[in-house]
Amino acid sequence: MKKNIAIVFGGDSGEYEISVKSAWIVKKNLDKKLLNAYPILITKKKWAYINDEKKEFPIDKNDFSILINKKKIKFDCVFVAIHGTPGEDGKLQGYFDLLGIPYTSCDLTTSAITFNKKFCKIIACSYGIKTAQYIYLNKKDKINIKTIIIEGIRTTSSY
Repeated sequence: MKKNIAIVFGGDSGEYEISVKSAWIVKKNLDKKLLNAYPILITKKKWAYINDEKKEFPIDKNDFSILINKKKIKFDCVFVAIHGTPGEDGKLQGYFDLLGIPYTSCDLTTSAITFNKKFCKIIACSYGIKTAQYIYLNKKDKINIKTIIIEGIRTTSSY
């Protein structure tokens, strides 16, 4: 029996277009003899399966399923092809964990930590892992070019 694979794509970041391309490449390369591939667009405004004819079927967020011709389709696994939020920051992973649906990316905690570059850097350094020199800049910070370029210091003043 073929497995149903949801390929989630889209998201709400500047990487939306890359995510769309990634999803269609994944769909094209999955073994059609073993797997049924379902591209699922996820944005803040829409969650929908998009078939080959570009017809949309809404996702039931209660159990992450779709209804096609009165037949409920559930998924055996989710391939996460969303670059940026909510695919790389752990949001979707937490949702799929709650529903008990396996997925192809790292878990919620790992996603959340690695998505936040500042927090990831702090954790890595606390374990003695060597990292490149860095400086944290926030929108509200005054930027001192000399400090950044000439001194190249590590700073944690923006915690």
